[in-house]
Amino acid sequence: MISSRLAIYLVAPVLTIGFIAVSFSLASAGLLPDPVAIHWGVGGQADQFLDLNSYLWLVTISFVFYWTGLVALEVSGVKAKLLKPLMKSLLIGLFFLILLVVSTTTLLQAGMETDESLFIGQWFLLVLIPVAIMVWLFSAKPSLSVQENLEIRLRGVKVLTVPVGAIESVAPIHVKARDYGGWGLRYASNTLAFIPSSGAAVLIKLDWGEALALRMDNPEDFVASYQLETAG
Repeated sequence: MISSRLAIYLVAPVLTIGFIAVSFSLASAGLLPDPVAIHWGVGGQADQFLDLNSYLWLVTISFVFYWTGLVALEVSGVKAKLLKPLMKSLLIGLFFLILLVVSTTTLLQAGMETDESLFIGQWFLLVLIPVAIMVWLFSAKPSLSVQENLEIRLRGVKVLTVPVGAIESVAPIHVKARDYGGWGLRYASNTLAFIPSSGAAVLIKLDWGEALALRMDNPEDFVASYQLETAG
């Protein structure tokens, strides 16, 4: 799996520069419409436009600022061991999703006149597939396994690993969305919470001051299993 540093320092800038270079090249060759469509209604028909030069510079400046923010987060001294990796993963994923959306809607207009690009928004639905996958992924209750590390998985996909030696305590609790600001993957009060719904959960406190709140049907069984696995 690609590391966050590689994604930030190499993959993101290379793909972004490539897209921007191709876009400016198409524009200079007169192959992009002017004005360019920038928004499509629910029927897939364009309803907002921006002149081509302003659009290309807006995209360029926006990506530069976003990428600068990713670099700042990478080099920052944020001590929250659970929060920082989570923020990086989400912001890197959002960066590539935005890049995919912008590049798709821009390059699909190549060779078209403005009136011909009115309906390409229908293709935009394809780039919503990653969003649907993320919603499906984070709507699941996490599954936990304990060996050398505590592994947390969503629908079989490993999303977090914590050293067993860093665990101070494990206890059953009851979680509610209002305690963490809503459903899904949340971070509040130094606690990373996986809460697709209210109900029984397990609270895992870590020795660096953060905690995990994980929704599950039978937290008492997990607590007993964890104590058995780590006994002695």
